[in-house]
Amino acid sequence: YYWPCRRETLDVLDALFLASDAGHNYFREHYPEYSSKFETAHLGIEDPEFITRPSEDGIFRIVTCSYIVPVKRLNLLAHGIASAARLRPQQRFEWVHFGDGKGGKSLHGWIGRNYPSNVQAKLMGHVPNREIIQHYQDHPVDVFVNVSKTEGGAPVSIQEAISCGIPVVATRIGGNPEIVSEKNGILLSPDPKPDEIAAALLRIWDHPRLAAGMRMASRQIWQASYNADVNFRAFAERLKSIGET
Repeated sequence: YYWPCRRETLDVLDALFLASDAGHNYFREHYPEYSSKFETAHLGIEDPEFITRPSEDGIFRIVTCSYIVPVKRLNLLAHGIASAARLRPQQRFEWVHFGDGKGGKSLHGWIGRNYPSNVQAKLMGHVPNREIIQHYQDHPVDVFVNVSKTEGGAPVSIQEAISCGIPVVATRIGGNPEIVSEKNGILLSPDPKPDEIAAALLRIWDHPRLAAGMRMASRQIWQASYNADVNFRAFAERLKSIGET
């Protein structure tokens, strides 16, 4: 995005906190003369105090959460899910998407025209955050997916998912590689084709032991790097120390 007078702004700042290492590295690369002012300070999610359960009824449940805008590439994901469903015509799929946007009507129409009968898509529209977390508690979820073209940091939607122990499939862009790895999910190429997305989804579904390990790892990654209680306390202490110098 456009940020005018960056160098002038950086010159008068005591510190600039970036929400991801990717952002931190960007500023160090482009403004090396101010590198001593840059620090990574992760955001965080409060402990939901539950672990989302996997499906036990044979339905593969996929969840996404974002605005329906071009950069989120939900049409690409829709194609990927359709590809997976056509590869497994006897397998039932359910895709739940939280979030709305200008592309919602078009996406809904494409799904209606093209999805095979073994896929059910639920476009929930705008939903309060607490209801999304409640969904994770009340319903099984097998994988959370993010196929964004760009991300400035580690998406809060992924932070929420891993706090609930959900495996993640995400594109290798922005801060995604900091929160998703082979331990807790699958990183896609930055510009995946539908077949690559389908293969990643089916790998998680076909290997329940692998998925169970990913659930544990997601929770561990949240605890280590995205626990709001830990991160916010540390951030407050850091601000205090800056003010005292």
